[in-house]
Amino acid sequence: MINIGVLAHVDAGKTTLIEAILYKTGKLRKMGRVDFGDSFLDNDEYERKRGITIFSKIAATKLEDIDINIIDTPGHVDFSAEMERTLSILDIAILVISGSDGVQSHSHTLFRLLREANIPTIIFVNKIDSDKFDKERVLEGLKKSLSNNIIDFSKTNKNIQEEVASCDESLIEKFIEGEEISKKDISFCFETLKAFPVVFGSALKLINIEEILELIKKYFHEKAYNDKLSGIIYKIKYDENGSRLSFIKLTGGSIYVKDTLKDEKINQIRFYDGEKYSTKDKGVAGDIIAVTGLSKSQAGDTFGDIKKPVTKLLPVLSYNMIFPEEISLNQIYPKLLQIFDEIPEIKMEYNEELERIKVNLMGEVQIDLIKSLINERLCISCDFVDGGIIYKESIKGYIEGVGHFEPLKHYAEVHILISEGERGSGITFINEVSDDELPKNYQSQVKNIIENSKFRGVLTGSELTDVVLTLVAGRAHEKHTEGGDFLEAVNRAVRHGLMYATSVLLEPYYDFEINIPMNCLGRLLNDLNNMNAEKISYEGSDTVFVKGFAPTINIQNYGSTLLSYTKGLGQITFGLKGFLPCHNTDEIINEISYMAEFDTKNTADSVFCSHGESFIVPWSEVFNYMHLPLKKFELVKEEEKIETVRSTYDTSKADSEELMAIFERTYGKITRRIGDWDAPVKKQPEKEYVYKEREKRKHYLLVDGYNIIFASKALNELAQINIDAARDRLVELLIDYKAYKDYEIILVFDAYRLVNHPTEVQNFAGVYVVYTKTAETADQYIEKTTHEMIKKYDVTVATSDGIEQIIIRGKGAILISAREFLKDLEDTKEAFRKEHIEKNTVSNRLFDSLDEELKEKIENIRLGKEKP
Repeated sequence: MINIGVLAHVDAGKTTLIEAILYKTGKLRKMGRVDFGDSFLDNDEYERKRGITIFSKIAATKLEDIDINIIDTPGHVDFSAEMERTLSILDIAILVISGSDGVQSHSHTLFRLLREANIPTIIFVNKIDSDKFDKERVLEGLKKSLSNNIIDFSKTNKNIQEEVASCDESLIEKFIEGEEISKKDISFCFETLKAFPVVFGSALKLINIEEILELIKKYFHEKAYNDKLSGIIYKIKYDENGSRLSFIKLTGGSIYVKDTLKDEKINQIRFYDGEKYSTKDKGVAGDIIAVTGLSKSQAGDTFGDIKKPVTKLLPVLSYNMIFPEEISLNQIYPKLLQIFDEIPEIKMEYNEELERIKVNLMGEVQIDLIKSLINERLCISCDFVDGGIIYKESIKGYIEGVGHFEPLKHYAEVHILISEGERGSGITFINEVSDDELPKNYQSQVKNIIENSKFRGVLTGSELTDVVLTLVAGRAHEKHTEGGDFLEAVNRAVRHGLMYATSVLLEPYYDFEINIPMNCLGRLLNDLNNMNAEKISYEGSDTVFVKGFAPTINIQNYGSTLLSYTKGLGQITFGLKGFLPCHNTDEIINEISYMAEFDTKNTADSVFCSHGESFIVPWSEVFNYMHLPLKKFELVKEEEKIETVRSTYDTSKADSEELMAIFERTYGKITRRIGDWDAPVKKQPEKEYVYKEREKRKHYLLVDGYNIIFASKALNELAQINIDAARDRLVELLIDYKAYKDYEIILVFDAYRLVNHPTEVQNFAGVYVVYTKTAETADQYIEKTTHEMIKKYDVTVATSDGIEQIIIRGKGAILISAREFLKDLEDTKEAFRKEHIEKNTVSNRLFDSLDEELKEKIENIRLGKEKP
């Protein structure tokens, strides 16, 4: 059995080549075509519609006595993660290059990935029947862009031997001495990636397809496997009956039906061939199988003695999904999980509290795919709104963070050194703590927490990446430490360090390659400069080849502009370079307006305990209370602010006493806390403030409409009958409220589920009623409006939304809960009623003060008994 993967840039002819191979090996009687939608592996409706491969598929055939699996892989850059996972199951790869376009950016990426995965590669230059094909130019481009060890197998046998010999020193000596370069020598060079054969042909015209098959038969061998069970789960899919399939490449041993894998029983073993499959009781090493019965497996999981592959492709765009108003997210969520289970590179996050689904993905084609799958399987439509670039955060230099978690009968303290990592490395864990300092089981806990957590940065709240987190100190308590204590301590320590660190905002960058006529080069270079592109290089005469990299947000939609001013002659291809420092950091930070200290879910504060009571210590004061001394830093005091600086002494010679002495020289004599569980709390000096009268400003009241309605018993009951009546009643109450209070009132209602709905503002007797635009919730509108108004006006917000309350406090506005606001409405209404009664009472007192004769006359006039 040999598993052969076919890879290519989109439109290079990959699927057509597979059709040609299946035809030449006798699998097919007639070749299908991609443009006709009848090729053997194009069995997905969406793939037929778009004319691209999205999901990897298998076709089984035979080459004489060799069993072959042909694996079709996605070519579009949006689905590169699926392609990368497929690399782990390949024995050989055929890399298809378009003869008319030559080596493109994505082709270069594919070749690099194949080399990194140590997969022998045959290069097939397709479309040699094209008018644009120039063999010498393409071959030169292959050697220049991919490898000098690319060998043209259309030459005479003598020249082939000479070129193969030049790829290996031992073969050079053999060739010089006149010995023949044997078939075994050539096979060795191909299988060890010292040489790469290239075949020129046409898949559609069946030109030189036999040469590819001859290469495979003559120079490539089946892999050797051991007897110990191992394998990789590279793909998850659901069949038409809803059965969950885990696709596995077995890399060792054998597996049977009813065997247990990852604590779950295998119910069925399938061998797929296009859409069809056969079932067997056994799978052996080298087989690619699909099994049922595994409910917890994920694409990329491994078992046995095999490392889990790491995908370097990350989503760069984030969108909110909205569904028709009558659709309940709770009902469709399990089905959505199945869809996203099949496409693990697209990340779905469901916020139950806000009833909102956020999706992180690579590009527009993925959006189109998800819409199509949801429509096909759930028969509902969905839209993607509020799209934007995904940002990440890292740091410069290094810093030590302290996390302490000690509520009553709990205890954990850790010190985490946060240091700058390599770009694209994610989060790396290092342990520098001995078993004497912290028991091994707690060290393992810290390791698992760090490797399985997503930490948030302090600039924008974006995910932390490209850092090394080193455990440099830790302490547990024999009786009081419990399982979750170190989870709290680690998260607080990382966050604490970030509050002091020099943080760096990262954004995604795309590599680009552009082909353009020479007379358009000036315009292109000017555009690239405006897009903050870097490492720009170009070559060529009539047609210029330009490459470099630029921020994704600037260049992702440049293709249409390029086609416009080059009159259709310009071409651009992209590849994800990675996350690099943001080109407009200040602008993004101001736009997001993230307040790190008010993010209570990601707090940098620590919890300490003294005399049987726990208390929260703000992050800026944690150094005053920590139980363990710093390992990599010393503390200094400057302008009444605690800062950390790199130590100027040899830390390897410093012990606890020396560090404590440094601390006391800085802050004076203190009570030692190391191991002292009941030491008194250090009292902080009280601060003195100077008050001055503040200038009176206009006061705005922002009311979260539905939040108030559902918090009021009367309004809620009315809403169950007629929601419009409940809204109208709240407006009436606010009109009365405004008459008594000196407020400008803005009442905000959600209308974000209405399609194409603009922000709508109505004025009812001085009360402004706002219906939000599509995809903008009331809390988002209130947050934005508060941010804009707080600089000029006093702002009060009435809501009980927990997240919104945190954000509003961070903006500096006054917050009043729904319960308090409703009580104030009632109190105002009561005060208004009493004032009205008081006015009537005053009127009666004036009448009573008149003499009896005049009172009688007035009463007779009122009754019509006398004329005035």
